[in-house]
Amino acid sequence: MIDSLSLWIWGIVALDLVVAVAAMCALRYGSGVLFGVDSRDELAEKDNVAFGVALAGGTLAVALVLAGAAAGEAAATFLMELGVIAAYVAVGLVLLKIGILVNDWIVFHNFSVKGAIKAQNTAAGTVQAANLVALGILINGAINWAGGDLVQSLVSVVVMFFLAQFVVLGVTRTRAIIYARRHAGQQWQAAIEGGNTALGVRYAGHLIGTALASSSAGGMVAYVAGTDGGALIAYAAWFVWAVVLAAALLLLSMLAQRVILSGIDVIEEVDRQRNIGVASIEAAVFIGIGLVFRAVAG
Repeated sequence: MIDSLSLWIWGIVALDLVVAVAAMCALRYGSGVLFGVDSRDELAEKDNVAFGVALAGGTLAVALVLAGAAAGEAAATFLMELGVIAAYVAVGLVLLKIGILVNDWIVFHNFSVKGAIKAQNTAAGTVQAANLVALGILINGAINWAGGDLVQSLVSVVVMFFLAQFVVLGVTRTRAIIYARRHAGQQWQAAIEGGNTALGVRYAGHLIGTALASSSAGGMVAYVAGTDGGALIAYAAWFVWAVVLAAALLLLSMLAQRVILSGIDVIEEVDRQRNIGVASIEAAVFIGIGLVFRAVAG
């Protein structure tokens, strides 16, 4: 026997799923705004794998934003639920666009990721996809952490997004420092621009794992609504915990990789021979430990 409450719940579920599919379709056909290219031309005419990878990352990022918005208690009416989900989708898409610009202008400041993707550089497509997925994870965590009314929650998500940019920048600079030490001062970004997809895969794992670990910082800090001193302290505490967890992830992942890849020269395999298989194992270690962090602390 199906009662009215069950029908209402299933109606909410159906509504959320319809919005999710619509948002993903909008991303596909609105990719000209998000990525600055014609998606049909890049995918069907040019067979641009780099763009396909980047678009896949964007699609997953949108799904992560929607998953955060749909989690928790449903709104009182279908119209209110639609309004809440639509608001998060709109804000999420704007933030992802900003994230792409930040990635292109600040994070990867030595070359144009957008230009490299147009030139079918799969390494560039991989780092762009990783950036979007990481931002989706962090936005998802911010939505789950934030409380209060819709406006307060959206403000918190925006604040957390901009704090998350420092986490992304930190991972990128860390990879550049490690690469420079291993290769007598050579530039890591130049290797990505040169098409080393294995380096892009390793970076993707490190960044996504860091996003998973950092997004669990909300489990360490109580959310405080508003814009007063208490809220600012909560944001600052979240950021400190995010940095601590990111550092812990790097340390544990490097130790685990030494054991798992014992007897394998990862510098030779990944950095010079562009071995995507070895890089994928390194990436899996980062993501796996990040998932454990999120499960335990989130």
